Amino acid sequence: MSRFDPERLLTEPIYALNFQVMVGDLEDFLDTSERNIEQQYHLQCAEIQRKAETEDLPDGYREHLQVNAQHRFKVSLPLRVRYGALVGLTTTVEWAMQALNESLCSPLDKSRSNQNPTVHALTELNARTRLGLDEPVHEYDALVQIRNCITHAAGIVKYYRYPQKLTTAIRRLEGFSIDSWHFIGQHVCIQRGALNRYIDRTGQLVVAIHRACYEQGLVTSDTRPRSDCSSDTGYPIV
Repeated sequence: MSRFDPERLLTEPIYALNFQVMVGDLEDFLDTSERNIEQQYHLQCAEIQRKAETEDLPDGYREHLQVNAQHRFKVSLPLRVRYGALVGLTTTVEWAMQALNESLCSPLDKSRSNQNPTVHALTELNARTRLGLDEPVHEYDALVQIRNCITHAAGIVKYYRYPQKLTTAIRRLEGFSIDSWHFIGQHVCIQRGALNRYIDRTGQLVVAIHRACYEQGLVTSDTRPRSDCSSDTGYPIV
Protein backbone atom coordinates (compact mmCIF):
# COMPACT_ATOMS: atom_id res chain seq x y z
CA MET A 1 0.00 0.00 0.00
CA SER A 2 1.39 3.40 -0.98
CA ARG A 3 2.09 5.92 1.81
CA PHE A 4 -0.23 8.88 2.25
CA ASP A 5 1.45 12.04 1.01
CA PRO A 6 -0.16 15.19 2.52
CA GLU A 7 2.10 17.48 0.50
CA ARG A 8 0.89 15.91 -2.73
CA LEU A 9 -2.73 16.28 -1.58
CA LEU A 10 -2.22 20.03 -1.11
CA THR A 11 -0.17 20.74 -4.23
CA GLU A 12 -1.31 18.34 -6.94
CA PRO A 13 -4.09 19.86 -9.04
CA ILE A 14 -7.52 18.27 -8.72
CA TYR A 15 -9.21 18.97 -12.01
CA ALA A 16 -12.85 20.06 -12.18
CA LEU A 17 -13.06 19.97 -8.38
CA ASN A 18 -16.50 21.61 -8.15
CA PHE A 19 -17.81 19.22 -10.76
CA GLN A 20 -16.42 16.21 -8.91
CA VAL A 21 -18.10 17.35 -5.69
CA MET A 22 -21.44 17.83 -7.43
CA VAL A 23 -21.28 14.46 -9.16
CA GLY A 24 -20.40 12.79 -5.87
CA ASP A 25 -23.34 14.49 -4.20
CA LEU A 26 -25.61 13.35 -7.03
CA GLU A 27 -24.58 9.72 -6.65
CA ASP A 28 -25.05 9.96 -2.88
CA PHE A 29 -28.53 11.39 -3.45
CA LEU A 30 -29.42 8.54 -5.78
CA ASP A 31 -28.11 5.78 -3.52
CA THR A 32 -29.58 7.27 -0.34
CA SER A 33 -32.97 7.74 -1.98
CA GLU A 34 -33.00 4.17 -3.29
CA ARG A 35 -32.17 2.78 0.15
CA ASN A 36 -34.79 4.95 1.85
CA ILE A 37 -37.49 3.84 -0.60
CA GLU A 38 -36.58 0.20 0.03
CA GLN A 39 -36.78 0.73 3.79
CA GLN A 40 -40.14 2.46 3.49
CA TYR A 41 -41.43 -0.44 1.41
CA HIS A 42 -40.58 -2.95 4.12
CA LEU A 43 -42.17 -0.73 6.78
CA GLN A 44 -45.33 -0.45 4.69
CA CYS A 45 -45.47 -4.22 4.21
CA ALA A 46 -45.12 -4.70 7.95
CA GLU A 47 -47.95 -2.22 8.56
CA ILE A 48 -50.19 -4.06 6.11
CA GLN A 49 -49.44 -7.32 7.88
CA ARG A 50 -50.28 -5.73 11.23
CA LYS A 51 -53.62 -4.46 9.89
CA ALA A 52 -54.46 -7.88 8.50
CA GLU A 53 -53.79 -9.53 11.87
CA THR A 54 -55.49 -6.96 14.11
CA GLU A 55 -58.30 -5.49 12.04
CA ASP A 56 -61.31 -6.95 10.26
CA LEU A 57 -60.35 -6.03 6.71
CA PRO A 58 -62.87 -6.43 3.85
CA ASP A 59 -62.25 -9.31 1.46
CA GLY A 60 -59.46 -8.50 -0.95
CA TYR A 61 -58.45 -5.29 0.84
CA ARG A 62 -55.14 -6.69 2.09
CA GLU A 63 -54.20 -7.68 -1.45
CA HIS A 64 -55.24 -4.21 -2.65
CA LEU A 65 -52.91 -2.57 -0.12
CA GLN A 66 -50.06 -4.90 -1.09
CA VAL A 67 -50.44 -4.14 -4.79
CA ASN A 68 -50.50 -0.40 -4.09
CA ALA A 69 -47.37 -0.62 -1.94
CA GLN A 70 -45.58 -2.70 -4.56
CA HIS A 71 -46.35 -0.17 -7.28
CA ARG A 72 -45.53 2.87 -5.18
CA PHE A 73 -42.20 1.69 -3.76
CA LYS A 74 -40.99 -0.57 -6.57
CA VAL A 75 -42.05 1.44 -9.62
CA SER A 76 -43.38 4.95 -9.16
CA LEU A 77 -41.02 6.44 -6.56
CA PRO A 78 -37.82 4.74 -7.81
CA LEU A 79 -38.49 5.89 -11.37
CA ARG A 80 -38.97 9.49 -10.24
CA VAL A 81 -35.72 9.40 -8.31
CA ARG A 82 -33.81 7.89 -11.26
CA TYR A 83 -35.36 10.38 -13.66
CA GLY A 84 -34.36 13.21 -11.34
CA ALA A 85 -30.81 11.91 -10.98
CA LEU A 86 -30.43 11.64 -14.77
CA VAL A 87 -31.60 15.23 -15.23
CA GLY A 88 -29.23 16.29 -12.45
CA LEU A 89 -26.30 14.54 -14.14
CA THR A 90 -26.81 16.19 -17.51
CA THR A 91 -27.26 19.60 -15.87
CA THR A 92 -24.03 19.19 -13.91
CA VAL A 93 -22.09 18.23 -17.04
CA GLU A 94 -23.54 21.25 -18.86
CA TRP A 95 -22.33 23.59 -16.09
CA ALA A 96 -18.83 22.09 -16.13
CA MET A 97 -18.40 22.17 -19.91
CA GLN A 98 -19.78 25.69 -20.25
CA ALA A 99 -17.29 26.92 -17.65
CA LEU A 100 -14.43 25.11 -19.41
CA ASN A 101 -15.41 26.52 -22.80
CA GLU A 102 -15.29 30.06 -21.38
CA SER A 103 -11.69 29.51 -20.28
CA LEU A 104 -10.40 28.07 -23.58
CA CYS A 105 -7.84 30.00 -25.60
CA SER A 106 -9.92 29.18 -28.67
CA PRO A 107 -13.58 28.83 -27.61
CA LEU A 108 -15.63 26.26 -29.43
CA ASP A 109 -17.83 27.15 -32.37
CA LYS A 110 -21.55 26.93 -31.82
CA SER A 111 -23.04 23.49 -32.28
CA ARG A 112 -25.26 22.58 -35.18
CA SER A 113 -28.94 23.24 -34.60
CA ASN A 114 -29.68 19.52 -34.22
CA GLN A 115 -26.85 18.77 -31.79
CA ASN A 116 -26.87 19.31 -28.05
CA PRO A 117 -24.29 22.02 -27.16
CA THR A 118 -22.72 19.95 -24.37
CA VAL A 119 -22.41 16.88 -26.59
CA HIS A 120 -20.79 19.16 -29.18
CA ALA A 121 -18.32 20.47 -26.58
CA LEU A 122 -17.41 16.98 -25.38
CA THR A 123 -16.98 15.73 -28.96
CA GLU A 124 -14.81 18.66 -30.06
CA LEU A 125 -12.59 18.71 -26.97
CA ASN A 126 -12.18 14.93 -27.07
CA ALA A 127 -10.90 15.41 -30.62
CA ARG A 128 -8.70 18.42 -29.79
CA THR A 129 -7.02 16.65 -26.91
CA ARG A 130 -6.82 13.32 -28.75
CA LEU A 131 -8.06 11.42 -25.71
CA GLY A 132 -9.90 8.83 -27.76
CA LEU A 133 -12.84 8.73 -25.35
CA ASP A 134 -15.44 8.31 -28.07
CA GLU A 135 -17.53 5.66 -26.30
CA PRO A 136 -18.30 7.67 -23.10
CA VAL A 137 -19.11 10.68 -25.30
CA HIS A 138 -21.61 8.56 -27.24
CA GLU A 139 -23.03 7.29 -23.95
CA TYR A 140 -23.52 10.82 -22.71
CA ASP A 141 -25.22 11.69 -26.00
CA ALA A 142 -27.63 8.80 -25.37
CA LEU A 143 -28.28 10.03 -21.82
CA VAL A 144 -29.15 13.47 -23.17
CA GLN A 145 -31.66 11.98 -25.60
CA ILE A 146 -33.30 10.08 -22.74
CA ARG A 147 -33.19 13.21 -20.58
CA ASN A 148 -35.02 15.10 -23.33
CA CYS A 149 -37.76 12.47 -23.38
CA ILE A 150 -38.10 12.73 -19.60
CA THR A 151 -38.23 16.53 -19.47
CA HIS A 152 -40.33 17.10 -22.60
CA ALA A 153 -42.61 14.04 -22.53
CA ALA A 154 -42.47 12.78 -18.92
CA GLY A 155 -40.55 9.76 -20.21
CA ILE A 156 -43.59 8.54 -22.16
CA VAL A 157 -42.66 7.26 -25.60
CA LYS A 158 -45.86 8.16 -27.49
CA TYR A 159 -45.56 11.82 -26.49
CA TYR A 160 -41.92 12.21 -27.54
CA ARG A 161 -41.15 13.82 -30.89
CA TYR A 162 -38.12 11.66 -31.68
CA PRO A 163 -39.03 8.04 -30.86
CA GLN A 164 -36.40 6.56 -33.20
CA LYS A 165 -33.62 8.59 -31.57
CA LEU A 166 -34.90 7.48 -28.19
CA THR A 167 -34.86 3.81 -29.21
CA THR A 168 -31.28 4.14 -30.48
CA ALA A 169 -30.22 5.80 -27.24
CA ILE A 170 -31.87 3.13 -25.10
CA ARG A 171 -30.11 0.36 -27.00
CA ARG A 172 -26.71 1.93 -26.33
CA LEU A 173 -27.05 1.84 -22.54
CA GLU A 174 -27.14 -1.12 -20.15
CA GLY A 175 -30.01 -1.26 -17.68
CA PHE A 176 -32.23 1.11 -19.70
CA SER A 177 -35.31 -0.04 -21.61
CA ILE A 178 -38.70 0.94 -22.97
CA ASP A 179 -41.38 -0.94 -21.08
CA SER A 180 -44.71 -0.56 -19.29
CA TRP A 181 -43.85 -0.69 -15.60
CA HIS A 182 -46.33 2.10 -14.96
CA PHE A 183 -49.98 2.42 -15.91
CA ILE A 184 -49.13 5.40 -18.16
CA GLY A 185 -48.12 3.23 -21.11
CA GLN A 186 -44.70 2.57 -22.62
CA HIS A 187 -42.05 4.75 -21.03
CA VAL A 188 -38.35 4.97 -20.25
CA CYS A 189 -37.39 2.41 -17.60
CA ILE A 190 -34.14 2.51 -15.63
CA GLN A 191 -33.04 -0.46 -13.55
CA ARG A 192 -31.73 0.12 -10.05
CA GLY A 193 -27.97 0.72 -10.18
CA ALA A 194 -27.89 1.23 -13.96
CA LEU A 195 -27.43 4.99 -13.75
CA ASN A 196 -24.50 4.75 -11.31
CA ARG A 197 -22.30 3.26 -14.03
CA TYR A 198 -22.90 6.23 -16.30
CA ILE A 199 -22.55 8.80 -13.54
CA ASP A 200 -19.08 7.37 -12.90
CA ARG A 201 -18.09 7.10 -16.57
CA THR A 202 -19.37 10.55 -17.45
CA GLY A 203 -17.62 12.00 -14.42
CA GLN A 204 -14.33 10.42 -15.51
CA LEU A 205 -14.85 11.76 -19.03
CA VAL A 206 -15.37 15.36 -17.93
CA VAL A 207 -12.40 15.28 -15.55
CA ALA A 208 -10.17 13.75 -18.23
CA ILE A 209 -11.10 16.49 -20.69
CA HIS A 210 -10.45 19.20 -18.10
CA ARG A 211 -7.08 17.69 -17.24
CA ALA A 212 -6.04 17.37 -20.88
CA CYS A 213 -7.07 20.95 -21.69
CA TYR A 214 -4.95 22.30 -18.84
CA GLU A 215 -1.97 20.02 -19.46
CA GLN A 216 -1.98 20.75 -23.20
CA GLY A 217 -2.20 24.51 -22.72
CA LEU A 218 -5.64 24.90 -24.30
CA VAL A 219 -6.90 27.25 -21.59
CA THR A 220 -6.03 30.89 -21.02
CA SER A 221 -3.07 31.63 -18.73
CA ASP A 222 -5.17 33.30 -16.03
CA THR A 223 -7.25 30.13 -15.52
CA ARG A 224 -4.37 27.66 -15.30
CA PRO A 225 -3.49 26.27 -11.86
CA ARG A 226 -0.63 27.94 -9.94
CA SER A 227 1.29 26.55 -6.99
CA ASP A 228 0.17 29.47 -4.79
CA CYS A 229 -3.49 29.35 -5.86
CA SER A 230 -5.69 27.24 -3.62
CA SER A 231 -9.35 27.06 -2.76
CA ASP A 232 -10.85 27.28 0.70
CA THR A 233 -10.77 23.47 0.79
CA GLY A 234 -6.99 23.52 0.51
CA TYR A 235 -6.97 22.11 -3.02
CA PRO A 236 -5.46 23.97 -5.97
CA ILE A 237 -8.12 25.62 -8.09
CA VAL A 238 -8.22 24.30 -11.67
